[in-house]
Amino acid sequence: MWQGITHGYGVYREITSWRAETWTSVKLGSIYHALEKLESQEMIQAEASGDSVKRGPARTEYTLTEQGKTEFISLLEAALKSNDFQLLAAGIAFMEMLPRQHVITLLEERLDSLKEIDTFLKTLPTESIPSDPSKHPELVGMWIGYFEYAMAATQKLKHSLKAGNYLFKNESI
Repeated sequence: MWQGITHGYGVYREITSWRAETWTSVKLGSIYHALEKLESQEMIQAEASGDSVKRGPARTEYTLTEQGKTEFISLLEAALKSNDFQLLAAGIAFMEMLPRQHVITLLEERLDSLKEIDTFLKTLPTESIPSDPSKHPELVGMWIGYFEYAMAATQKLKHSLKAGNYLFKNESI
């Protein structure tokens, strides 16, 4: 559906060509289950196959509905603001589907959230012999390091976008 009308195996082939297994768990059977669920929720609709030559078993082809397009954009926006690495990875993979400035704004919102968490983490007390896990200096230090890296990486991406890298919706070469 990335490129219009497609069928279940086409979706699977497209996703695996992106090496999506590095940031999600995709199995062929789960694609068909997801397509059925999306169709029942009216996010996609079955289309008549434009293929008049019989090449194998019948297959159902799908396209996004207007409701599906709206939901996709909503999920994409949430992913680009997310502090969850896998959601963010999916958001970055599809960020060019939005206008450039909108993506930059979403990344700024993500940065604000990351900064709040980082500030909070730096207030946590630690103990050399921790009385509970939340006071373990290595654990707190790891979390601080993760959020500092996340802020730096988000800032780097934001600067890259401001510099004009990538081709976004409604832009031309």
